[in-house]
Amino acid sequence: MFFDTTLQRALVAAAAVATAPNVTELFGPHLSSRASIYLASDSNYTTSVTQRWTDYAAPAYIATIQPATVHDVQNIVKIASSHEIPFLVTGGGHGVSVQLANLKEGIQVDLGKFNNVTFDSDTQLLTVGGAAKFSQLIDPLYELGYQFPLGTAYCVGVVGATLGAGVSANQGYMGLLLDLLEEVQVVTASGDVVIASRSTNEDLFWALRGAGANFGIITSATYKVPRAVNGGKITNINYLFPGTKSREVFTYLASLDDEMPAPLALNIGTLVEPNSKQLVLLVNANFAGPVEAALPHLAPLKALNPLRYEVLSVAWPDVFSTSYFGIEDTKACGRNQHVNMRSVGGKSTDPDVIVGFLDELERFTKANPDVLTAMMVHRFATEKVLEVPDAESAYPHRELKMHIQLESEYDDRRKDSLVDAFLHSARHNLTSASGFDEPVVYVNFAHGDEGPAAWYGARNLARLSELKRKWDPRGLFNYYNAVPMGVSDGEL
Repeated sequence: MFFDTTLQRALVAAAAVATAPNVTELFGPHLSSRASIYLASDSNYTTSVTQRWTDYAAPAYIATIQPATVHDVQNIVKIASSHEIPFLVTGGGHGVSVQLANLKEGIQVDLGKFNNVTFDSDTQLLTVGGAAKFSQLIDPLYELGYQFPLGTAYCVGVVGATLGAGVSANQGYMGLLLDLLEEVQVVTASGDVVIASRSTNEDLFWALRGAGANFGIITSATYKVPRAVNGGKITNINYLFPGTKSREVFTYLASLDDEMPAPLALNIGTLVEPNSKQLVLLVNANFAGPVEAALPHLAPLKALNPLRYEVLSVAWPDVFSTSYFGIEDTKACGRNQHVNMRSVGGKSTDPDVIVGFLDELERFTKANPDVLTAMMVHRFATEKVLEVPDAESAYPHRELKMHIQLESEYDDRRKDSLVDAFLHSARHNLTSASGFDEPVVYVNFAHGDEGPAAWYGARNLARLSELKRKWDPRGLFNYYNAVPMGVSDGEL
């Protein structure tokens, strides 16, 4: 029998609560008056706590605790640890790793009340709470003449994005988010509060920037914010191409493999046209400079005679809303969608392999019209990223130029195996043409089965393993692309 997803979740939650510890009695007396506890069986549970972007490979919670103070966070960690209750921390709720499903009968630590944002224009220092989102700081910074690198959606948590690296369309001229990070406040696995920066707990600060989900709970983070480029104006150009122009589009992309202008970023997405059921390509180019400086770099795309074309000059906070002809991507900020995802990191473009995949995608979509599968390609410049030495942080992929994301959205969970097989095969083929000898993937886009070397780089594993044993010896933070604790230099 195939149950409705909401009913399934309710039944699982009820069964878990029947055998679970009494969360209210255990944690309640040790929390501040503004903290909240919600049991998974509560009728208002889904409307009161942060929900995940996708429910694919979801963790199983018996309750959610929303701390209001750092002391609350400390007590949650200490009590959960002493009673061997697993827990996960939620900021924006966009984590996609299948390792999250390893958490059973655990607690969600929802940092939703840690959403403060403060900016000092004299020092150019921005401090955000552990759950602050990009949407909270975009307009205030713009009005003061500053600019902050943006991820792939306004609703994403700032700290969560940073802990992986914080890749963005702005990285060619602003660098990675983690390179702007000055200091963090962390609650460690022992329940202690520590500050980590380039001069305090330097080893922890190194590890947090690239493998941060493994080492503690970030309650606040401070960044040095750059001044806006080009007066805060971005040239945003949109193109629509028929699927028959795919080879030409990706041949143009390949021409940028060796050198790409620092102000330029390209985003390419597939879409099945509702009427014709034919595959089309939506291409967005954003350029941190005036229109007249952007157009020469993009002339080859215009020469392909797109079906639709527009050139805009917009304020940087308006980039997302004007990309792809203003088509609203509700999936990016949706909740509890069943999205099955794979990602591939690349440093070169193989038009033959990509076009071959698009042919397979079109066939798969026609055979499974209830499975909406799309490919997104993000081609970001790396000039500013590569100015920072590789050893500066645990992030191992500064040479990574392209992120290929495959996303399938569907309602019928009985199709998981079918979709898994399709996405797994596609990922294998695209990885073989990525330009890397071994699989490479940005950890925040990872499916969770690629392995630590793909996420953190083989050269970093011994040091990360040593730091994991130091800062999280019991593996409390092992539910999101875990760093192995048994690696030594002699084993590499």
